[in-house]
This record gives sequence, C-alpha cells and structure tokens, in this order.
Amino acid sequence: MAGVDFNTGSFSHSIRYSYLKFQNQIVDATLTNNALPDCCTGLEISTGNFYVGPNLLAPQSTPQQNNQVKYDGSKVLRSHTIRYGVSYNHIQGGGFADFYGTAPRVSFSTSAANCGPLGTESCLAFANAGPFPGGSANPLNWDVNHLRVGNGQGFNTLAPALGFPAGGLGPDNRIGLYVGDSWKIKPNFTLTVGLRYDRDTGRTDSDLPAIAPINAAFPGLGNPVKQANLNFAPQLGIAWDPMKNGKTVVRAGIGLYYENVIYNNVLFDRPLRLQTGAFNQVTSACLGGSPLPVPVAGGTITPPASICGSSPATSGNNTYIGNVIPQILTFWNQVKAGNPTNLQAPNPSYIGGFLNAGIGSNGAIGLFAPDYKTPRSVQMNVGIQREIRHGMVFSADYLRNVETRTLIGVDANRQGDISTFNLAGAQAAIAATNTSFGCATVDCAITKGATIASYAGNGLGTAVDATGAGCMSVNGIGHPCAFGGVNQSQSQMFFLFPEGISKYNALQMTLKDNVNNPMRGVKAANFQVSYSLSRFENSGGVQLAGQPADNDQDFVLQAADNNNPSRYFGPSLLDRTHQISFGGYVDVPFGFRIGLISHFLSPLASSIDAPNTGSAGQIFISDFTGSGAYGTGGNPIPGTKFGSFDRSVNAAGLTQLINNYNQNVANNPTPAGKVLIANGLMTLAQLQGLGGVAQPVCPPPPTSAAGCTNSPGSQVDFGWIRATDLKLAWRHTIAERFTIEPSVGFYNMFNFANFNLPPNTMNGILFGPGSGSINGTTRADQESFRVGNGTGVYSLGSQRQLEFGLRLTF
Repeated sequence: MAGVDFNTGSFSHSIRYSYLKFQNQIVDATLTNNALPDCCTGLEISTGNFYVGPNLLAPQSTPQQNNQVKYDGSKVLRSHTIRYGVSYNHIQGGGFADFYGTAPRVSFSTSAANCGPLGTESCLAFANAGPFPGGSANPLNWDVNHLRVGNGQGFNTLAPALGFPAGGLGPDNRIGLYVGDSWKIKPNFTLTVGLRYDRDTGRTDSDLPAIAPINAAFPGLGNPVKQANLNFAPQLGIAWDPMKNGKTVVRAGIGLYYENVIYNNVLFDRPLRLQTGAFNQVTSACLGGSPLPVPVAGGTITPPASICGSSPATSGNNTYIGNVIPQILTFWNQVKAGNPTNLQAPNPSYIGGFLNAGIGSNGAIGLFAPDYKTPRSVQMNVGIQREIRHGMVFSADYLRNVETRTLIGVDANRQGDISTFNLAGAQAAIAATNTSFGCATVDCAITKGATIASYAGNGLGTAVDATGAGCMSVNGIGHPCAFGGVNQSQSQMFFLFPEGISKYNALQMTLKDNVNNPMRGVKAANFQVSYSLSRFENSGGVQLAGQPADNDQDFVLQAADNNNPSRYFGPSLLDRTHQISFGGYVDVPFGFRIGLISHFLSPLASSIDAPNTGSAGQIFISDFTGSGAYGTGGNPIPGTKFGSFDRSVNAAGLTQLINNYNQNVANNPTPAGKVLIANGLMTLAQLQGLGGVAQPVCPPPPTSAAGCTNSPGSQVDFGWIRATDLKLAWRHTIAERFTIEPSVGFYNMFNFANFNLPPNTMNGILFGPGSGSINGTTRADQESFRVGNGTGVYSLGSQRQLEFGLRLTF
C-alpha cells in the first residue's frame, strides 16, 4: 500500500493506493478416512462423512487480483465535521477448477432409510455377500447408488485473465462514494448522519442478453439480470455524555449496508448462459440406482443401466461397486471425450440444450433470477460505556442485524407441488404401473412387490422420479406426471431469488482493565472479560448433509419450501447462545511477558430432519408441506424448524419428539398422498403397503423401539467448546535498534476434549441407529467428532499443542 496525507487550511486529505494478489491452489491430493480402506484407485468412494480417493476439488488454481485507489477528505465548519470520499476497486478473478477432474465419485449409503423396506439389514446382507474381501467393511461390496462425473473442463467463463486462456471472473469495478457530517449540537451530544453509494459490476452476469429458450419455457425468467445501480445506504448515529464529565457515553445508531454476492455464483451461472465454450460441469449419471443423461457436445449420453445399482431391498441391478469400476471409468472417459476444450465450439452446458432435452436446469442451482437485488442488512445498536476508574472501562451493547435479499435456489417449475396436480397423468401412471406388474389393480401390484417408487417411476410423482426429463418432453414418459410442475415438458428449473433472510440479536458486555505497577514485581497488567448472549437465525436450505454447511447463506442453498423459502426460519446451524472469553497479560521484570486467553462457547444447533430414502416418490414420504422441495437429505419433521435440536429440543427430549412423530405423522400420508386419496386414486392402506407414507424413525438410544438397535449409553447433545491458551515471551532490545523475542505457547493448555466443531459435526438427519446422527450417537461413539489438529496451532479446541517462536524486529 502507498499513500499520502496532507492538510490545506481547514481541509484534510488522504490518498491511498493498494495492490493485492493471491492464489488458492489444490493439487491432486488424496482424501482418506480410516472408516474405509484405501482400495479404490481411480474413484472417489463416499458414504456420508466417510470417503476415500482423490480430492473432488482437484486440480484447481484460482488467483485473484485487486487494485484500489481511495481518497478521503474532511473539513471543519464550526460545529460540523464534514467527511467525504470516493474509492475505486478493480477486482479481477479467474483461474482453473476442474471439479471431479481426477476421478468420478461413487456414493452409497449405510442408513436404513436408503435400504428399502427391509432396512439396514438388507443392505448389510447384500454387502456381506459381496465378492470382495472384507464384506460390508469393504466399499467395493456396496451398491452404486449415486455416480457423479466431471467433464474434464476447468473454466467457467470465456474471458482470458491472469495468465489463463479463459476462466476470468469480472472484472468487478467497485465504486463507492460517501458523505457524512458529525454535528456537535451540544458539548456533550453529537449527531452523525451519512449517506453512501455502492455499485459493483461483473458480479451477476447482467452484461449478457435475454435467453430466448428460458422465456419460451418460463416466460420472463429468461430476461437479462438487472444491474443494481441504486444502492444508497443512509446511516444515523448519536453519542451522548449524560454526566458531562467524559466518563460515561451512550451511543446508538442505525445504518443500511450492502453485501456483495460471492464469485462462485458467477461460476455456476455464466456457463449456463453462453452458447459456446468449454466449461466445467459435474453431473449425476446415476441417482437412486437410475441412469441419467449427461451433457456432451451435440446432446447427451446416458450410462448403461448395468452401472447404476438400485438399493438392495428394492428391484434393480443390485450392482456391486467393485464389479463395475472399469465400466464407470469407460463411461467417464466418454463424457470427457464429448466435452473437448474448444472455446468456440457449442457449449454442452448451455441452458438451451438442457431445455431442449427437457431437463430444465439439470439440477444446477445457479441461475440468477432476472430481478436481482443486492443483499443488504439493517444494523442497529444501542449501548453504554463507563469508565469505572482510571484504566477500567465497562461497556454493554445491544445489537440487531437484519439481512434480507440473500440468494436462495427456488424451483420455478415447482416439481412435486400439489397445486400442479394432474389427474389424467396420475391415472395414466397408475395404469402403466399396474400393467407392468401384470395387474389390473393396485392391490394386485402390491402383492407382486410394487412400491411407491414403481409408481413414481411411471409418472405418479415428479419428472425427477420418472426420467429426469420433463414428462411431456421428447425424453419423457409420454403422458403428464401427477405432480410434474408448471411446465410438464421440463424438469426442475432452479433460479436464485433474493428471498433469503437472517437475523442476529445480541447483548454484548466487556470489562477491560489496564494497570501500571499493580503489585511488586509486575510492571503492567491488562485484563479483559467479555460475554455475548445472542441468537443467529436464518432461512437455511434443504438439509443435503444435515450439517452447518447447509446453512451457509452466502453460498448456494436450495429452498426447503418452494412456496415459502423462509418457512423453516430458525436458529442457524452456526448459532451459539453464550460466548464467554477472558484473558490478559502481565509484564514482569527482565523483559518477560505472560499472556493467557480462554474461550467457552455454548453448543451449536441442528435441524431435526426426516431421512430421504433416496428412491423415487419422495413427495409421498418426506415432503410435509406439499411444495415439492426435497433433496438427498430431508425436511424438518413437523413441529420443528431449522436449529431446533439443542434449542427447543435437546437429546433428553428427542425421544418424546420422535415418539410423537411416529404416532401422529409416520404411516400417514403427506400432502401429495392426501391428494391421491381425495381423488379416489389410492387408499391409505394402499399407500402404506407401497411405502408411500411418512416413514417412522428410530428414537435415540437408549431405546426399545421395534427394529431399532439399542446401543449402550444415551444420545449426546452438542457440547461446549472450551480452550485456554498460555504464552510466555521474553523481549530484549539490542543497541536500541534490534529486538529479539523468543516465546513458547501452550494451546488448549488443559487439553479439554471438544467435540462437534464444524465441519465435523453430528448429522441432523435422523438416519440412526448408528453413530453420526443426532438419534444414534452415544458418548462412546462421539470420538469421531472430537476436534482434531488443523493447520498450524490455530484450531480452536483441538488437542493440546506446544509452539516455539522467535520474532526479530529491526
């Protein structure tokens, strides 16, 4: 950074220039977890939190460059101090990111929810009977439930930047203007007002024209994305000394602040809008045992059905992973060959191609909705600060921050929404399924092994259930789906709408004390203690993993309810109610300094979510609102919201909550099932026979519920984070120019055992029994969630670490 400050009479000026360049790089690293053997060269194999194989984010190199010029000025006019300024940032991003570029990923599940009506036992029996050594402990003996493949490309834009032929992000030309006035109305009362203007370019792809294929399928949603040009941010604040002695001050303020969207949103949006180019794309080739089309130049290719294995307890190929690795790699190579690196060639990721194939946005939750608005927050605070004695200051503040317009993915086609019910399509799906089982009635089909997935696959559910393409598209089933969305020729069509909300409320208190020569042998001492009582709530998203990442409001979240994205608004999965910190240092003779700091943070929160079985027909099993929104995770069970676990319900109360759910919700129809019953298409008994009703879940241990494993011990809650760090340093100056400072630090000095620090936390999806979920993890099981050593010595709550340091100053 370079700059200059100067005064001209009553004016003050500051001019600054700064330059910053950094790069994030991920090579072909291997990820392993002790729960799985390192067996599978050429694949990444995963189940829940367990995985083995190459890093899915490799290879990757993503540099960014920032040039900033800033001018700040001020002028004093009687009781007014006028401040003003302008800043200009030129932010250039770019690079190469070939996700799944080193290997495709095969996923399987060990949870009862994904093993069909016979539960975990059938999955285990299938794996234990596998042809490879180790039985169920060897991932090669499980079925291919989900296959994801990369296309071998690493760019997401056509623009050259930072040494790469493509992949440029932005540039973001950020302009900021501000003016403010501090008006000293009285000697003990100051009023501050201000207004700021912000404008960013290159963050929302608003430079691109309308997309005709989108407007043909979903009128208006293909229009150009709006460029936000009117982001004015007013601010107001006061400072008041009621005692007029300089020892007490009351402060209050309110302001509007704008927050930009991250560049990743552009990475997901722009490839869908460009008709030419070669862009990175990760596609599900198998899902729930069914093959899906994968984009290539000139169309799509679909993996052989022999690769995709259905859940062992249901009908299907029951494919062992180890038996089809060569076929998987052959298909992956075909996908890469069909995606050549040619920036002038037709782009297989272009949204028009997806729409022509009837696959909507192909599951990508990345398109900006045309009516883009910059996320913004209103921040309010009121507080008091009091000097108790010389060097000791106490402050207490109440803060409230309300953020709106955060982006959240909503299916504009409303797949599975009960308001889109098509009676003729439902009748056709039931007839086709009955015929496929050689039956004329549903009861007959049930006796021959039909499930709700069988009917959903013929169109009784959504386009996603049937073919992955719109039910009335060229790749469809030839008749409408029962819940096939607004446009029956398309599958899901996700757009990022500015409809997310978050709220933060906190009471923050701090006591600081600085003392010179407090006692014999101590030259100086500093002590500080702070406490925060807070609640952080947000809209969240579909619980794909049931972990804190599902609440990352700055990233790309899928709405858990398409009709009301904030339906489950509740405590964020990163919320901590209590945060206590204290520490300080003392300077003792001979240049020694002893420092100490402690942190005590109360437990996190979690959702309490019904499992998704991973098979077709989920709207009949886990969609409790009738909006059609569901993912590979689940929705909060009725009566709860995001963050309910360890807030309104703890481990002790979870048993009663689940028992109430099993008695009043499980084995009953969801809104989609009620529509079938109301139209005389099926009875409740038939839906129950098909497994097309809300499924029961196991209470946490200890439990005596039928079909649930009773582990010794009781379910654990999330725990407090506790850590105390101590540092001893010696400072010595040589010839008044050189200072040497050796030190030794003890991090987590008392070696507290801490558990469930993101990203490694218990899962809020109720897939127990079994360690890992909030209804299956006992104290004996939670060791896998103990906070481990991270990079360096800065992992809060990790095992005790010792650091030796040496600082030279000259």
